[in-house]
Amino acid sequence: MADIPVMKFGGTSMQGKHRFGPDEGRLLDDLRRMDEVNEIYRTLAQRRNSARARRLAQVARDFILPLHREGVVPVIVVSAFDWATDKLDQLAAAITSEPSPREYARLLMSGELRANSALAMTLEEKGCAARSLTGREAGIVTRGGPVGAQIDHVENTHVAELIEKGIVPVVAGFQGYYRDEESGRDEVSVLGRGGSNLTAVALADALDQDSCIMFSDVDGVYDCDPHLHGDACKLGRVTAQEVFEMDPFPQVIQREALEYACRCQVNVWIRSAFEPETEGTLILCR
Repeated sequence: MADIPVMKFGGTSMQGKHRFGPDEGRLLDDLRRMDEVNEIYRTLAQRRNSARARRLAQVARDFILPLHREGVVPVIVVSAFDWATDKLDQLAAAITSEPSPREYARLLMSGELRANSALAMTLEEKGCAARSLTGREAGIVTRGGPVGAQIDHVENTHVAELIEKGIVPVVAGFQGYYRDEESGRDEVSVLGRGGSNLTAVALADALDQDSCIMFSDVDGVYDCDPHLHGDACKLGRVTAQEVFEMDPFPQVIQREALEYACRCQVNVWIRSAFEPETEGTLILCR
């Protein structure tokens, strides 16, 4: 199959480093002048959504539209906006200590659905045909039930058809579907935390690609935690085995995703979503 960049954008990549915009330092002063809780809430929501819209436009401008202008159709996988999954998990916990796995999965997956539809809208507004897809629509078939599922295989027919038509698939990560033997119906499922990484690797494999790219708020894999060690060194290339031996395991990629990448021999790039020109780190899984 032709070269199809498979690109995953994490939660902070989608939200931006400033949740309420570049002037969020003035936000507390503005809120202190407000008398009503509803007014404060509306202001926060408006500022957050404006920041998200600006960030999505940056993602489109820096990473997707340049490929579109060259006639290349990438496959985009997105995580939920920063903190969204945590808030949904907190909502479930506020309702019950033992939520139904089916309903819990459906609640959590809504975060990615907001993010991928918003990015698809952004691309279309800028003249790039795009289509948001649920995990099921992207053909992510899982096993293991509704929560903490594993990817069994990917049915790539619909994604491949969109690519052939020049439409950018924007896939909601972290989710798929399975056949429930008891009901005889297809049911949605969610993968483990960080599961959007796994979605991207699986799609790259299903589309016969040699690699996929994980965009996040870091610019690569380091030999030690750069937040704790000032002399940390970024690695240009590293083998998957070397990554598995790191202690602690680096948080830039889900362990299960890297294990999947090794099984299907898909190399993984770790790149910065905020520095388009920075090359990042290539994790060799072949």
